[in-house]
Amino acid sequence: MFDFLYNFITLCALFLFYSFIGWIIEVIYTFITEKKFVNRGFLIGPLVPIWGFGAVLITLILKKDDSLFNLAISSAFIGTFLEYVVNYVMEKMFKVRWWDYSRLPFNINGRVWLGSSLFFGLGGILVVKFLNPIIFNLFSMINEVIFSWIVIIFVLIFLTDFCISFNIINKLKISALSMKKDYTEEISKKVRSVLMEKSLWFRRLLKAFPNIRISFKGKK
Repeated sequence: MFDFLYNFITLCALFLFYSFIGWIIEVIYTFITEKKFVNRGFLIGPLVPIWGFGAVLITLILKKDDSLFNLAISSAFIGTFLEYVVNYVMEKMFKVRWWDYSRLPFNINGRVWLGSSLFFGLGGILVVKFLNPIIFNLFSMINEVIFSWIVIIFVLIFLTDFCISFNIINKLKISALSMKKDYTEEISKKVRSVLMEKSLWFRRLLKAFPNIRISFKGKK
């Protein structure tokens, strides 16, 4: 029983670690492309969960002794599938398209595109072949009880952040829909401008997702 619990806690630690690494990568990318710091992701804290979930799925499904080709193809599929599902679910829940690749070539419904898939493929190789062995070795060097409590505390912080951020996103949706406008790209830009002035938390979200599209289809 303890072994199962410890393995689960280790996966939680892996999730938190890669969520943080994903946040760092996105912040660096944004800083290079936009020349400014932006707190990426929808959470208040420095975590981007989709990176963590992707890394955990790849860790559970793939093996270190798999061929590089299999690792690349499988990782690309897992990452692309996860990104598509998250994009779709979040749009249906909040009536917002958080990111859109429609203007890039080789995209699928604007939710995923070839460039991301290639990055996921290379990332999967890096995670399985190189990073995971180092990370698991570092985890094993920490006393199991101390390690478990540290992870539990950070998981509770993450869950608290998630609940608060979920509530903020829901308020963003309600505020946007309360304007009762039919969707056009121009109107969406105007609504975005209004929401930027409403709340510090709205402003953080809209800066984190500069290509966000707020949809009012079907709303009267």
